[in-house]
Amino acid sequence: MFKFLFLILVTLFFNSKSLFSQTFVEEFRLGQEGQQSGQFNRPLALAVSQDGVLFVVDSGNNRLQLFDLEGHFLKTVGGFGFEADQFDFPTDIWTKSLINIYVSDYNNQRIQRYDRQMNYIAQFSSNPNWPEEFQFGQTLSCAVNSQNDLFILDHQENKVIKFNRNGQPERFFGHYDSGPGELSEPVQLDLFLNNYLLVSDIGRKAIVMFDFFGNFIKLFSDSQFVRPRGLACTKDDLFFVADEGAKMIFSLTSKAEAARPWNLILQQPLSSPADLVTFSYKKATRAVILDGHQLIWGRLELDQ
Repeated sequence: MFKFLFLILVTLFFNSKSLFSQTFVEEFRLGQEGQQSGQFNRPLALAVSQDGVLFVVDSGNNRLQLFDLEGHFLKTVGGFGFEADQFDFPTDIWTKSLINIYVSDYNNQRIQRYDRQMNYIAQFSSNPNWPEEFQFGQTLSCAVNSQNDLFILDHQENKVIKFNRNGQPERFFGHYDSGPGELSEPVQLDLFLNNYLLVSDIGRKAIVMFDFFGNFIKLFSDSQFVRPRGLACTKDDLFFVADEGAKMIFSLTSKAEAARPWNLILQQPLSSPADLVTFSYKKATRAVILDGHQLIWGRLELDQ
């Protein structure tokens, strides 16, 4: 009996170490406020594509900036406007689909779709023929699951709308009448464990979990949260939260009762982390933190 309990305790210890204790060691940073390549104006989101390209949603400059995984600038996509391949304050990007890339074009009230080489394909906007509950305005964020269902986070009514692979609306959730799943000031979407949708909610100081049918599953809240904004999910039962108010990065799992802050080894403290992304590169786990007008590159390690 004692041996059995000991094995359980050892397993829990090592699982908690591998899932919670993260140390981020800064390697370099780039960026400053401005309009030139490698400069940013109110950047809000990061993503890494399967092709190994880092995307920065440079919202105030109405564009995307692309970098390789070593921080070298590649190109710019977009610019202010209302036509195809132009943006009016983009807020998020989805790069995890096998074929297409999706950009939340906030003030243009649409999602723009690109191929993997960032060639414009089409746009997706609200259809006046749909029932009122499926209408959407400013698009904060989007996500696409393996069944090609599209989830759009609508700022106008603080709700998520699900569209099937044919672009037809199926469900909406998170609105004012959603009980424990009601969203207050949602910011970003991500997919977790291939079965769940996470929504960062600054208003509730929490992360809200739904299944793909819109059923509320769990609320991740913590007294350390101030303005939890950016989300980064791994392939395991682990996700990270960038909290711009607490000026910290947190780790959580699906069973976590509390968030655990990263141990940050930085040249200077974080000022307002809006988002982050993690990826494998050269046999190591790397992360990039979007902090103010800077990108902070570093390696991610388990605490010893």
